[in-house]
Amino acid sequence: MNIISTIVRSLNGEYPISMEKKWEFAKKNPNWIGFVTVQKFLKTQKQSPSRKEMDVLEKATKSLLQVREHKIQYYTWNADGHTKETVLLIHGWNGHTGNFSRFIPSLIEEGYKVVGIDLPGHGFSSGRYSNIVLSAKIVKELTNNIGDPNFIITHSFGGAVATVAQELGVSATKLVYIAPPSKLELLIQDFSRHFELTESEENNMRYILEKKVNRTMASIDLETSGPNFENQLLVIHDQDDVEIPYSMGEVVAKSWKQGKLITTNGLGHKMILRADSVKDEILHFLSQN
Repeated sequence: MNIISTIVRSLNGEYPISMEKKWEFAKKNPNWIGFVTVQKFLKTQKQSPSRKEMDVLEKATKSLLQVREHKIQYYTWNADGHTKETVLLIHGWNGHTGNFSRFIPSLIEEGYKVVGIDLPGHGFSSGRYSNIVLSAKIVKELTNNIGDPNFIITHSFGGAVATVAQELGVSATKLVYIAPPSKLELLIQDFSRHFELTESEENNMRYILEKKVNRTMASIDLETSGPNFENQLLVIHDQDDVEIPYSMGEVVAKSWKQGKLITTNGLGHKMILRADSVKDEILHFLSQN
């Protein structure tokens, strides 16, 4: 088997080869750089839930959603009984539903039906790759089965997923976006700088990525999408977030007609999900008329 056929089979998931070798090959063969960079950009690193997160997940009703080749794990708390409203949880990149374990018990106590989804390539769902458009389509499939939620709570990448899902027809009266990105294009530029891609390599990557998701990267823009929605949005973002800059949260909050920003300090990108003050702000927001 020659090196090119090996790389092709590897890119199609048919043959194991390290990303380092793919990267080395692509740098020497520029026609392949777009395919390899897109694979690197979309590859997820599954994180196992902690013991405390598993304790919360184990109390849920677990269900499997089959969407083409994707086997999607989702969870439901307060599935039975007389609940007042439904809350949908959408985690961030390389995250899982267990990341919301600090919020879930309180939401249950307040009487909400809570649904959490492990996006493709994340948590206990199948796959090794994911992207915003695919994840949004999966969320739409889930709501086709269980109905639209009243509220959606997201973290990071999940905010972009929820926004695209709403463009696909998912409806919710209130949104909570914790540390959301504003533009996918900015994340691509950060990726390109980090891996020192040339302008030509970055453009090649963008072309392959847009072809894969059948949508331009520039169109995945929460600042542009926000004014089209009538629902209420609460953005919570930490000034010390080094993964998704605080300025992005500011932009997203200002974009919605009914947007509000709450600023935290010293929590960063992940500890913000563990803060009681953040949980209390969310519960208050959901309970308001």
